[in-house]
Amino acid sequence: MIKRLEVPLITLTGNPTSTLAKAATVNIDVSVAKEACPLGLAPTSSTTAALVMGDALAIALLEAKGFNADDFARSHPKGRLGRRLLLLTRDIMHTGEAMPMVFSTATIGDALVEMTRKGFGMTTIVTHHYK
Repeated sequence: MIKRLEVPLITLTGNPTSTLAKAATVNIDVSVAKEACPLGLAPTSSTTAALVMGDALAIALLEAKGFNADDFARSHPKGRLGRRLLLLTRDIMHTGEAMPMVFSTATIGDALVEMTRKGFGMTTIVTHHYK
């Protein structure tokens, strides 16, 4: 499918003569001399080598393209990192009638009722009504 779309394919393999490596536009050899697994069975060092090379490629590309925090936020608006970059205090703050508020003359009971009614674990205490 990738070849039909004529999309360049960059692969990271531990075997530059593998079928995948041969099909790639560019193959990066991330082979390791020995796995960390004492049995030599589980991919340990090789997975780390591939991860490091993938991260290095990603960083090189974002620097080459001038990709910045705003670009990241726009391409990941619902994710935790994108949300952290885009979310403003005003987007989540409560104002007006949604804000729990009691006068300084209210009883503790009045404050608890207001907190419960508005669904907050707190209330503001004011000396006069703000609009």
